[in-house]
Amino acid sequence: MVTGDEIELFVNRLVPGGEGLAEVAGLKVFVPYAAPEERIRARVVKRKSDYAVAEIIQVVEPSPLRTEPRCQYYGQCGGCQLQHISYPGQLVIKKLLLNDALQRIGKIFVPVTNIAYKSSQWRYRNKTQYPVTQNTNDLKIGFYERRSHNLVSIAECFLHPNKFDQIRLEALKLFKGENGYDEKRHQGNIRHLVLRQGKEDEITVIVVTRTKKLPAKLAALADIPGVKSVVQNINPEKTNRIFGKETKILFGSGFVKKVVLGREFRVSPTSFFQVNIPQAEELCRKVINAVAPTGTESVLDLYSGVGMLSLILSGMVRKVTGVEIDPIAVSDARINTEWQGVKNAVFLEGDVKNLIGELNCFDVVVLDPPRKGCDIATLSRIAALKPRTVVYVSCNPATLARDLAILEEKGYLCERVEPVDMFPQTSHIETVATLQRKI
Repeated sequence: MVTGDEIELFVNRLVPGGEGLAEVAGLKVFVPYAAPEERIRARVVKRKSDYAVAEIIQVVEPSPLRTEPRCQYYGQCGGCQLQHISYPGQLVIKKLLLNDALQRIGKIFVPVTNIAYKSSQWRYRNKTQYPVTQNTNDLKIGFYERRSHNLVSIAECFLHPNKFDQIRLEALKLFKGENGYDEKRHQGNIRHLVLRQGKEDEITVIVVTRTKKLPAKLAALADIPGVKSVVQNINPEKTNRIFGKETKILFGSGFVKKVVLGREFRVSPTSFFQVNIPQAEELCRKVINAVAPTGTESVLDLYSGVGMLSLILSGMVRKVTGVEIDPIAVSDARINTEWQGVKNAVFLEGDVKNLIGELNCFDVVVLDPPRKGCDIATLSRIAALKPRTVVYVSCNPATLARDLAILEEKGYLCERVEPVDMFPQTSHIETVATLQRKI
């Protein structure tokens, strides 16, 4: 098998990232946009010593899960990976992928619950970030192609509100003649357009620039109906990280308000918050159930962000302590504490792996780390605190499985694993895992 060969394949299953997996004489062949249990004709586009990548030429025998993608840009835009799979099929696939990671990586053999989804699988995102590049003499605002930084300019995305597409098109007109960012040369000024929607559909527009120079017509974004704030964020670094450290509010309050389970949260332009509110509420319910509060617990919330989980739990437990490294998110959390009149929650600013060594005496630890998960020192310190319950919220099954295995080695038993579909049409999987201390 060499690059350019056309071959017939039977796709057994999907793997993390959403690619189909087939085998030819023991060689693994990965096929984007394939579906489980279907026969295809494909062309080899990459051949390595231990695997190959192929693209579909023809679906010979379609999978029972295959469906027609809603978006005309699907397969070109890299934002979605599973639109060609029926939605019930997506939920089954995600459960299987999570179960496989737990067993293969972590040797965790706990039944994974079914994914319940009652809200819309479309238009669920309340935040979208568009890369901005230079297209000859004009800007281009869109999304990256799959596994590349080539930009696709699309008219409509079905994952976020219609209003976002309108604002993006207006921004494209206003920024005509400005310089988009060239990441290879680290030149140009406008890097990203980020839109955040809050309650009552209020929208904050964040324009990320390489320099402090304001685009000439940036202020005109405030005239677009529905826009409540306009913000400039400055990121001079040569990095894939979107936001820089300096933020200037040009119009409006600069923050959005989110409501989760009846509690209102202030979210600053660069602070993290879940993009799917109905599923964020489902996640919170699962965390509450895992904590099983009696009103006497002292809870440690690691990677606490703007305080969503901490403050929702605060009314059910004795005390909550949040730890977060982002100073802006910590400020939001403290303001949210005042807004909600909460008296039994405190938020500490600092790196979890450093601050956790100074803490003790917690009945429950809740943690929601970034995709890379936790280091061994942090997990060791969590175990050393000897909480009765550890609730691990994860957006990466692989690092979750690894970390659960470490916690089990340190005296905990994983009792329940519950996925939440925070990102329909994509291969991303959010999970709540519950561990109990062995007696």
